[in-house]
Amino acid sequence: MKVLIIGATGFIGQHLFYRLQQRGHQVYVFTRNERRARQILQGAEKVVQWQSNEYVVMQEYAHKVDAVINLGGENLTSSRWKPEQKRRILSSRVSIGKAISFALERSHDKPHLLIQGSAIGFYGFSQDYTFWEGMHSGKGFLPMVTKQWEDSVRNVDDRYTRKIFIRTGLVLGREGGILPRMMLPFRFFMGGPLGSGQQWLSWIHIEDHIRAVVSLLESDTAAGVYNLTAPNPVKMSEFAKTLGQVMGRPSWLRVPGFVLKALFGHMARETMLQGQRVSPERLKEMKFEFSYPRLHEALEELIHQGK
Repeated sequence: MKVLIIGATGFIGQHLFYRLQQRGHQVYVFTRNERRARQILQGAEKVVQWQSNEYVVMQEYAHKVDAVINLGGENLTSSRWKPEQKRRILSSRVSIGKAISFALERSHDKPHLLIQGSAIGFYGFSQDYTFWEGMHSGKGFLPMVTKQWEDSVRNVDDRYTRKIFIRTGLVLGREGGILPRMMLPFRFFMGGPLGSGQQWLSWIHIEDHIRAVVSLLESDTAAGVYNLTAPNPVKMSEFAKTLGQVMGRPSWLRVPGFVLKALFGHMARETMLQGQRVSPERLKEMKFEFSYPRLHEALEELIHQGK
């Protein structure tokens, strides 16, 4: 299969790129930094320097591939959410979606599948509810961003191109995602939960995330929304305790919410101090088997077996 990836130089994108190559797919890459992409992505069928306003370039390649996977967008946690950063977070996602929609609308030989990145932030935040794929979007900046992110490709014609929306949880990996940052204070015996510790963390091991995306890509029938989270979410206090156990460190130093708000502002309220309990109902329906369904075994593999 010929697959075009947008966002292949990111943490998830790199893992996906090499897995697709291993499975014999031809991978095309659209990137803002061609030199960097060529350095870290070896063996790509084609690396294309591209900006999201270059609609014609996207149109040129849309008819050459069987599937498009869109993982592109500004990093959510790279800096405080000042007004300009919020605009970048939103516009970077929506502009790519509009470019894809434009290209697919005008392409005569359309790709048969579009996998659109999204996030479980779509659902909003709650300590009481369990969110599944059929629920509506919540309130807040992240729900607004993820809804507009998904809506940017809603008008892609389902008669020709199946659409899959992957709402991703907190991806755990050795070299990216939340885990390295969470581990750092534990290395110095200063680890512990953030805020109240009662907020839910819906996580997934990077291996299961990539396997799920590949399974959806290679399915002939998958369509619609899929939550990419492990089947056993945990609260922040349990996450910190388990991480401490696996690392052989205590989990005792709670970081108060007001400190996080002072340091990170609005970003802390929606990414650190609130959470959501999410269930991957549609992955369960397709009998997807998680390699790491529970947090302890996921952390054991990432921290110890990877050495």
